[in-house]
Amino acid sequence: MNETRKTIRKLRNEQYSYNINLYPYINNWKKNPYTFIKAKFYMETSAILVWLLLKTNIKPNSVTVLYGLAGILTGILLSIPNNIAIIIGLAIAFSKGILDWIDGHFARITEQTSLTGHILDIYGAHLNSLGLQSGLGMYVAYRADTLLFYYLVPLLLFFRAGSIIRYSKAILFEEISSENNVSLFQDNDSQGKNQDNININSLERLYSKYKN
Repeated sequence: MNETRKTIRKLRNEQYSYNINLYPYINNWKKNPYTFIKAKFYMETSAILVWLLLKTNIKPNSVTVLYGLAGILTGILLSIPNNIAIIIGLAIAFSKGILDWIDGHFARITEQTSLTGHILDIYGAHLNSLGLQSGLGMYVAYRADTLLFYYLVPLLLFFRAGSIIRYSKAILFEEISSENNVSLFQDNDSQGKNQDNININSLERLYSKYKN
């Protein structure tokens, strides 16, 4: 089927089927009224936007990058001591999630899913979290007119950036992807089964080490 000819109804059904199967709670009005309304808004809107995107040359990863930038813009607008800027910032904070629901759907139906897209998606969510928290922190600092809050906001960003868990994972990845370790994954059929067994044992020890 030519994806550019997909109807909004078809795209809408795909959104509902995929997301409700993945997150059943979004379809429960009584237990999650806010999530129910927000999910409906996201799915209905994203179906229309995906339909429009299919008629362009825009890539799914471009949508994901825009999602991350929306988080930064949210933080900036909420930091401005102006009611109009704050209202716009809140509107973006509420609606930017549509982009997060678009990129995956858009990538799947155009067969452009990738590890890069997955990383950008997670990183975009990270930027959105930081943008909202820092923006709200600056808003509180301005409204409370207390100097202490102006020190706490950068401190929040410092601790998020200095997370030892994130740093440890980066170091682990560098070590796992080192030349010595990568060689264990290479095909050694020409060297016989004994070499294969040695590599399997080495990989098991390596996995145990990194898991611990």
